[in-house]
Amino acid sequence: MAKEMSRNTVSIGDIFAVSLPDGNYGAIRVADEIDNSYLVITTPYIGTDIPSIENELLGEILLQNRFFYNNDKALVWVEGKVPKEVVYIGNIPLSGKIICSSFRGKWDNSVGIEVFLEWRWEYDRENFEKEIQEEEKRINEEYKKSQKPKKMMKDETFWSIISLLNFNDKNDEEEILEPAVHTLAKMSVKDIKEFEEALSYKLYLLDTKEHAKNIGEYSYDEETQDYFSADLFLYFRCSVIAEGKECFELTIKNPRNMTKDNSFEPLLSLASEAYTRRTGKEFEYITGCDYESFSNVEGWN
Repeated sequence: MAKEMSRNTVSIGDIFAVSLPDGNYGAIRVADEIDNSYLVITTPYIGTDIPSIENELLGEILLQNRFFYNNDKALVWVEGKVPKEVVYIGNIPLSGKIICSSFRGKWDNSVGIEVFLEWRWEYDRENFEKEIQEEEKRINEEYKKSQKPKKMMKDETFWSIISLLNFNDKNDEEEILEPAVHTLAKMSVKDIKEFEEALSYKLYLLDTKEHAKNIGEYSYDEETQDYFSADLFLYFRCSVIAEGKECFELTIKNPRNMTKDNSFEPLLSLASEAYTRRTGKEFEYITGCDYESFSNVEGWN
């Protein structure tokens, strides 16, 4: 008989029924446990009723083929307590170890939905694809709207910190950053976030097609764009800022002044290093503008 199961009694091999968006049920199985994390299998079962423990599908793993999947097993590590809504069915011991490196995050009610998505792919593909395309379009529109900086550090203060970068032929990356990190770490957490915001916005402004066409050997070419490195372009943009205010302003006005064949990736860690030194914690802050290459949609049109 089905019953609700608490997180404290979860064991490897436990089977749970999950509610799917269309009112049907799916079933998941716990395959492994490490501390507060569980490896969960989505089984191929889908039906109007909660399956009995004797159902053969509960011992199998769903194979995924929707969109970019290619017979990929529906396995994922999740963390935390089992949602109250799942229903315990029983336990089927595993015969061997299952390896998986995929991690989703919190164990919520979406775990196990893969069987429903695969059903849509097989029996309702046209509508399914249309819905996904519309959702991607909506997300892209929202993303474009969200590209506005939050409160930034004043330019004078920002560039004074950048000027502390100790470039020297003998210095390694840590030594180059140290004076700037030391100064920023003495400021408030608010100041550190505002520095990161200013840095992200400046990198965002440099994220244009014309700037990408002027980075030297690895420049963007519309005919051979497959060879263009988005990461390298970001690091080249970092180099422009690391060279100081005058270089940045000249490059913003004229993309031909873009740094050639020179990068400085460590700049991206300056605020996080300062924050950790200031608080002893990891820096978790989302800026208003994304500095990753191609984020400046208008700059790439």
